[in-house]
Amino acid sequence: MVVLLLMAAGAVSLVAAPARADEASGKWSGELEGRGNYFWERSTRVVVPTFKATVESPNGVHFKADYLVDVISSASIAQTGGGKDGVFTELRHGVGTAVGKRLAVGDNELDLTVHGKYSTENDYVSFIYGVDSSLTLDEKNTTLSLGLTRVDDHWEIAGPLATGQSRTPSLGGFTTRLGASQVLSPTLVLSGGYTLGQLQGFLGNPYRRALIGPLPHMEDHPHDRLRHNFDAHLAWYLPATSTSFHFMYRAYVDSWSVAALTPELRVYQELGANFVARVRYRYYVQDHAYFYESPRYPRGYAGPLTNDPKMAEFESQQVGLKLEYKLSFLEHSLLGFAKETWLDLSFDRQWCTNSFGNNVLATAGARLPF
Repeated sequence: MVVLLLMAAGAVSLVAAPARADEASGKWSGELEGRGNYFWERSTRVVVPTFKATVESPNGVHFKADYLVDVISSASIAQTGGGKDGVFTELRHGVGTAVGKRLAVGDNELDLTVHGKYSTENDYVSFIYGVDSSLTLDEKNTTLSLGLTRVDDHWEIAGPLATGQSRTPSLGGFTTRLGASQVLSPTLVLSGGYTLGQLQGFLGNPYRRALIGPLPHMEDHPHDRLRHNFDAHLAWYLPATSTSFHFMYRAYVDSWSVAALTPELRVYQELGANFVARVRYRYYVQDHAYFYESPRYPRGYAGPLTNDPKMAEFESQQVGLKLEYKLSFLEHSLLGFAKETWLDLSFDRQWCTNSFGNNVLATAGARLPF
């Protein structure tokens, strides 16, 4: 019941569909968003209320702020005392902001944005910041983008440590993103990109243990990871049936020998002026990290250790349904200001072969322009 109430609260927190400011009239514009997310798998429940606001001034300056809280409940031994199993709940708070400016460059437009996000939990803090840029060309039919992001994470570890492990390990890294989008016709758009990520520092879980022979040892991942991600997206709209097809594909490989492929298909169907349905299918398959062994490492092993199911070889399939409804019936009422509001509800089911098992993701939200 608590989960349903939180999700309903996320839906009632009205959200805005994007609206551009008008420089000629001096009108400001923007959006508000509220959403409730619920994730369930065999041993973990996560409720994530999120809130977002975006504002754009008449001269092209735009602001964004967002907040979320992860309420994570996981199975844990002896949380209730007396050696009985219990449920351990922890909170993660995240606050983000971004400021940008749209600049005219001849007949083209350049958008520069700086952004930052701070999140904290009981045993770690994380700070992510960077700059994004995009340049539109050819009457906005072509868009080129470049993004640079830095991450700084720090833990405060309690309990036993691995040999030489600090109680305040840190993680740092950079991500560079190159992207392009091209309007091929009035109903066809192709986009794609490449992301390079480099991470250094503590990349494991300070509380996870792996077995060497019969004995548990603290997880110890390599302290460097180079990641490559390629993605493509083709969107095709059929005016005769008011149907959109979105074909997406991602290919990933990193220096730990993890390689993954992710094809996905989404179909959007307009059912009148105020109702949209979306169905999706996503397939994911990956190879294991070069140092992953299950269920245990041989006696005398001295290399990197992991007991992370995400480092294993596995595959997953995901299907989902999303429904969106526009509140246009409010136009001639006291709530006429909300006539452009869209409410949405989605449900996704995933079947996964790793030890996390199958899971469910549900969301409820709304968006309101102002």
